[in-house]
Amino acid sequence: MKVLIVDDEPLARERLKMLCQEIENNFELLEAQNGMQAVETVNQSEPDVVLMDIRMPGMGGLEAAQHLMTMDNPPAIIFTTAYDEYALQAFEAQAVDYLLKPIRKDKLQQALEKGARLNKLQLEYIGQQNQEVPLRTHISAQVASSLLLIPIADILCFLADQKYITVKYLKDGQVVETIIEDTLKSLEEEFADDFIRIHRNALIRKSRIEGLHKQPDGRTLLKLLQLDEGLEVSRRHLSAIRKRIKGKL
Repeated sequence: MKVLIVDDEPLARERLKMLCQEIENNFELLEAQNGMQAVETVNQSEPDVVLMDIRMPGMGGLEAAQHLMTMDNPPAIIFTTAYDEYALQAFEAQAVDYLLKPIRKDKLQQALEKGARLNKLQLEYIGQQNQEVPLRTHISAQVASSLLLIPIADILCFLADQKYITVKYLKDGQVVETIIEDTLKSLEEEFADDFIRIHRNALIRKSRIEGLHKQPDGRTLLKLLQLDEGLEVSRRHLSAIRKRIKGKL
């Protein structure tokens, strides 16, 4: 079994490594210091199980798990934490484990033997119990067999096309795009502070608005900084965008 240990505290990682080695000396043990490194390591090494702390600087365990769950074949995720307010009853279904620090070897062994997959409802339940869960710092996209993480700060807009969403973002100063499976409505609700709806199929970053341009055919296009093409603004959203441009929103 290949096991990835994710914790920002070196001593915590060492303790988990020691316990895993006591349980089975043939485990292949990998390490990561935060959620970002965890996703990168899963992409590269495809571990069977991830032992993941919940609270870590940068990307925490809950967000990392949310991204990993979008993979075609995600690893089993076992949360490890010193905080018990995340409600252990969330795991009555025995689909995944949740280990409280200091972790006991027998509990860890049971969790590793179970090796179950985390499901979406359980992840949402954990998030509801933890009132300190921040907004996602990244959007994830499945590209070939790997998970691509896109920093929210680099995203210019989200454009809906049937059931898929195209995200346009900056990479090395250039505008690139990829497809994600989030819904425009959920993105609008989650990132309302930074993005605004301009059309039923378009959500754009507020800080990138450059101006509005009236077209001969009566349409109004919005220009975003660093995006060549204009994006159509619907009549329903035009007033809010004008107020935004005037600094009243």
